[in-house]
Amino acid sequence: MTHDFDLVVVGYGAAGVAAAITAARRGARVALVDKQPEDAHFSSTRMSGGLFMGATDIDQATVYLDACSGGMIPVEVSRAWAERAVEVQAWARDIGIESMHAAGGWYPKLPGFESIEVYAPMPRGVDPASVDYTLPAPGELAFKGPVPFGNGQTLHDQLVEAVDAEPNVHPFFGHRAERLLQADDRIVGVRCETAEGTVTFRAGKGVVLSCGGFEQNQEMILNHLKAYPIYFYGAPSNTGDGIRMAQAVGADLWHMNQMIGRAVGHFTHPDGRDISFNISVNPPGYAIVDKYGRRFANEYLQAVSKPNFYYELLHYDADLLEHPRIPAYWIFDSRRLNARPLSGGSFGHYAWSKDNRAEIEMGWIKEADSVEEAARLAGCLDPECAAATVAAYNAACAAGEDEFGRPMSSLVPIDEPPYYCVPVYPGGATTNGGPRRDAKARILNPFGEPIRGLYGAGELGGAIGVLYPSPGANLGEAFAFGAMAAETALEDAI
Repeated sequence: MTHDFDLVVVGYGAAGVAAAITAARRGARVALVDKQPEDAHFSSTRMSGGLFMGATDIDQATVYLDACSGGMIPVEVSRAWAERAVEVQAWARDIGIESMHAAGGWYPKLPGFESIEVYAPMPRGVDPASVDYTLPAPGELAFKGPVPFGNGQTLHDQLVEAVDAEPNVHPFFGHRAERLLQADDRIVGVRCETAEGTVTFRAGKGVVLSCGGFEQNQEMILNHLKAYPIYFYGAPSNTGDGIRMAQAVGADLWHMNQMIGRAVGHFTHPDGRDISFNISVNPPGYAIVDKYGRRFANEYLQAVSKPNFYYELLHYDADLLEHPRIPAYWIFDSRRLNARPLSGGSFGHYAWSKDNRAEIEMGWIKEADSVEEAARLAGCLDPECAAATVAAYNAACAAGEDEFGRPMSSLVPIDEPPYYCVPVYPGGATTNGGPRRDAKARILNPFGEPIRGLYGAGELGGAIGVLYPSPGANLGEAFAFGAMAAETALEDAI
């Protein structure tokens, strides 16, 4: 079977929706293709926190994004993103998504930080102006009290509604894109596999690849990221398909070693499934130690969801010839256990129990009457050292001064038995590497030349380097480059 469209967009998440709607509103007929079935459509967008990054000033946002990139992203690409970021809240409103200012950038130390704003989509019928809400402290994402807005599910549902309202956008679920089709040195379509057989989509104006990263591809993780193992709790469908397709037609790759990281939980369910979780060490007290029971970094970064704590987990010991912090061990007491669930669960795959008891019974959380025994049960190689470390941490809490610089508000002792210990690993939501793109979202070959008819957006080769700029940066980037890819495709085809 063959379909004819003006534009074919591969991947139905935030970037794909932005590309599809932008092209459709310019009169193009768009195929929006996704490998997942419609009743199990779990994109990175749906499994995210639902926030998206914007900005208030193009020049300052460019400076900030460039500082975050660590030289991995050309400044003109960062500027192209900044130009869209100042308009993203209005753009979202134009497709039916109301939002409110919910946070700022991650790094107050970097120039241009003040220009970054993070927006949260509001549930239908909720006026942002009616919400009584206090912004988190600069550089944090630690909400106090009930959060007055939705999450990735809220954003996903509203994006689906926006697509359904566009008669020129035609979604195709259960279509696994396998190969790009090329003729006369131009990308002219996509070949997909379905349960019924092969389907070909011809694309008169080009193909946008917005089909996510490689967080579920163990071979790519092993060969491209900075350590192993690294575990992801993001979309189960993101297996690097777009990277392979782009490589096959000559695409260059960039920052394949980058990801949005933090400490995550990774466990084996009694039914045999391996499941990864975004975990919250808050509220205090907490301590994270290495394999040998030693603290090694400021755990407050993990507590407020900062993505740079991930870098602390990657340390390689040249004498021991190993990564002594993979896994690391999170130690806490009954005060923390009883405060809230350790995780919100793995969306669509596992619902974490409200009292954490189911996870204790499955052995994911080790429980004991002493810190030493809890650490031993969890696998710490020197549980006596772990107990001594917690004792030293408790003394620091009493003194009000921590050797790793944690704020006083986080220095709550671990002294209410039983005690608990959970192994944690470097991991996160998504990877960032993929096909190199330019400031017009065109995918480039190794000589820096555009591959005609091929465009990239979102997590697949996202314009994010060493530091993740803010909460929701991935989704802000997806909206920006998705729209940009569609506009460039239609302009190039003229």
